Amino acid sequence: MKRLLSVLVLGLVFLPARGARAEIYSVKLVGSAQPGCWSLEEIVEKVTAGLSTDREKALALHNFGMAHQIHYIGPYEGGREVSDALKLIGVYGYDLCGNNSTTMCALYNLAGIKARRRGATGHVVPEVWFENKWNYIDTDMFGYVYLQDDKTLASVDELAADPNLWLREGRRSEPFFPWDPPKAMREAFIAIRGWKDYHPYSLAHIMRLSLRTGESVTCYYRPKDRFYLDPLSFPEEVSTRYRDYWIEGPVRQNSMAWTDTVPAAYGNGLFVYQPDLRSDAFRAENPEMEGVSVKQGNELPPLAAASKGEKASLVLEVNTPWVIAGLQNDLTDFEDNTEGAVISGWFWRIEKADRNRISLSVDGGRNWIEVWENRHRGAVPFRVDLTRFVQGRYGYKVKFEWTDNSGSSQVGLQGLKLQTWVELSPMALPRLESGNNVFTLSTSPHHAVLNECYWHQGERLPGERMENLAVAESSPRLQPVDKTKPGVLYFTPGAEGILDELRVSLLAQPLPDGKIGDVSVELSLSENSGATWQKLERFTPHPEHDLGGMWFNHIFRERSLDGSRCALKLSLTGCGASKVAVSALARRSPRVPAALKITHVYRPPGGGRQNVNWFFPPGTQNTTYQVEVPEEKIYNESFTIQA
Repeated sequence: MKRLLSVLVLGLVFLPARGARAEIYSVKLVGSAQPGCWSLEEIVEKVTAGLSTDREKALALHNFGMAHQIHYIGPYEGGREVSDALKLIGVYGYDLCGNNSTTMCALYNLAGIKARRRGATGHVVPEVWFENKWNYIDTDMFGYVYLQDDKTLASVDELAADPNLWLREGRRSEPFFPWDPPKAMREAFIAIRGWKDYHPYSLAHIMRLSLRTGESVTCYYRPKDRFYLDPLSFPEEVSTRYRDYWIEGPVRQNSMAWTDTVPAAYGNGLFVYQPDLRSDAFRAENPEMEGVSVKQGNELPPLAAASKGEKASLVLEVNTPWVIAGLQNDLTDFEDNTEGAVISGWFWRIEKADRNRISLSVDGGRNWIEVWENRHRGAVPFRVDLTRFVQGRYGYKVKFEWTDNSGSSQVGLQGLKLQTWVELSPMALPRLESGNNVFTLSTSPHHAVLNECYWHQGERLPGERMENLAVAESSPRLQPVDKTKPGVLYFTPGAEGILDELRVSLLAQPLPDGKIGDVSVELSLSENSGATWQKLERFTPHPEHDLGGMWFNHIFRERSLDGSRCALKLSLTGCGASKVAVSALARRSPRVPAALKITHVYRPPGGGRQNVNWFFPPGTQNTTYQVEVPEEKIYNESFTIQA
């Protein structure tokens, strides 16, 4: 273990970080108060540690699920319910029965336990296989039902055969169950639909946090009024049964989800990037810079055009594991949301002939839209709100361009600042509790890249190419032109460098006149830009699968790949695609040794805010630190990680 450079500070005291500072990749902070929620595998390993039977493991994961999911409508992205299990736990932390069951099935499967979703009347539930039978464990409604022996758990079919099991006297699951009265739950199992879903979840999302010099993220355990509503899926229930959602967002009384301040709710995070534009670290960390002259000393602006009449440009990227969200203003107007992503600074324009402009890309730089152009002269302040373009996404790129047509050598950029708000789940954050807290800090030389496509409004995957496929107005979004032949989708991971992990998730659906049994998907990989292909996996639905939608997931870790030569191919037979997500862990090494500062903020009952600051020297990768707090109830407010 490496020695820590640490300082413990109580109160509102700030100490500057020490040593050289630069970008840090794949920052993970895990506390002793709960399992780390940076990956599903990490959750399963921690929750099931020391347990021997599938029943013990399933019930432990069920308890974890109750503590990490608020019962609330949504979430939605791209016009669909979110089905990515890690997003549901780490990003949103709320869901209804359908995607709650999705999350739990993913956790059970990753623990090596068979699981599926079942359809009741107005309700969706998970079933888990252990003790040679299916077992109904309802994390959304907080429990399960015993058979007459008060030991064996009932299955969905057993409850459908005898709904009065809900009303019998006898053993009940703890801590309390169900959320709805037993009589109401009994009604849900009379004449049930009973469908079976063996393919309910996506595994594409990767939770990795990367920071550059001068960049920080503050994670808040309580709402800061920024929550994401998907304009493509705004169900009528929001304005009737869940009408408070319009004003408060996902907040729920009487929830089993963890909170130290009732009611349980969503949280927010704020990324702030305010770099020193003259520094070597800035140039190293933001290599997409052309035609730029860096002024020395006190000369202004710090970044100027290198040559008269030639365009200078700078591209900055924002990448977050959490979803970008802004303030809801007119709650029915999704175009007027604000303060979710704001860029500000000064652009210098000396003469009319000079040019300053800002453009935005939400697809990794493949397409750009202009969002601001300077029409004034002098050192002109700008503040551009990007919220309506980037809300609901997990990153974006901003391009600054300027041309010194007058030859003044003073056309350029000064005082740049990027602020990005995200919605996150406070239940998934590392937190303080009374007594001694042990935190593990780890970093690794990896950068997460995520590309998702629903084919809305011209969306495309990186390197996308189609054969016998076309975008349709109805589901599935991609359908074969000639239904008698496979449709083929080619794309790339959209990540440069060496890839140590690659994930592909596909939402496949039968064709409008097709059958579930007709569906077949083949995933192939090329390591030489498409010259030759290797079949990775062929997917067909489970024989008992009843629903039209089905997720196909593949995780490739067998060997490292060259991102510049890596290509993927999906061959679709008897089906189309409604969403594809591809993510990668790309190997990246910090260009300069880095220092890190972590600040925990909490309040004791009736007391003022308390800060605990820790500093880590350049090169820290895996280490621990301890925080001692009073032996009484405390309230977590935030924690900040700063590079």
